[in-house]
Amino acid sequence: MKSLYTVFFLCFSSLLIAQSSINDFRLGSSARKINEQCIQLVPDYPYSSGSAWYKKPIDLSESFMMNVCLMLGCKDEEGADGIVFVFHPDLATGYWGEGMGFAGLRPSLGIEFDTYRNYHLADPEADHISIMKNGRTHHGASLVGPIRIPNIEDCERHPLQIVWDAPTQLLEVYLDEKLRASYKGDIVQEIFGGKPKVYWGITAATGRLSNDHQICIKRLVFADAKQP
Repeated sequence: MKSLYTVFFLCFSSLLIAQSSINDFRLGSSARKINEQCIQLVPDYPYSSGSAWYKKPIDLSESFMMNVCLMLGCKDEEGADGIVFVFHPDLATGYWGEGMGFAGLRPSLGIEFDTYRNYHLADPEADHISIMKNGRTHHGASLVGPIRIPNIEDCERHPLQIVWDAPTQLLEVYLDEKLRASYKGDIVQEIFGGKPKVYWGITAATGRLSNDHQICIKRLVFADAKQP
């Protein structure tokens, strides 16, 4: 992955910015700053919700790469619900609970890390990843997945890399340094109606069951959208 980062950064460094602080994020609901890199999105408490939105829009007509770490708590069987990386034209958050802040947002793209099985959403028994669109959380409508992954409610920080290669229109999701999910398609046209300017954020929620949900920002490389 080091070689991928080197090539990526050298190819696009004239267009992109890198930032590794949480100071440019707007925190919502129960989200709070832990330190200069980490945010607790929701505490280990039932029926909680939280979000962290990057304050400036980005340009999806250019490539991006996001390196972060996820921590989704310590309780496996009794833990819930997960987090979603959300891309949306406005600084807005969707329905909480099983929607995890993504449900109901249209147009939108969501990368879901789900740790609780909702049968009516066609969730598998295992923790899983999905790529979803337009606030639709039932996996019958997913672009990719659900893809089963090993238990991530293990008190550990899990490295995550999300890469969008605009020239090839390829979105890749690496968790624990393994490629877990990919989607090839014209996201700008097919989802956002040809408008590449979007906001992005991370949302999380708990329900009757709960877990501590945290994210640590390591490096973000993307193009800020040009302001009119």
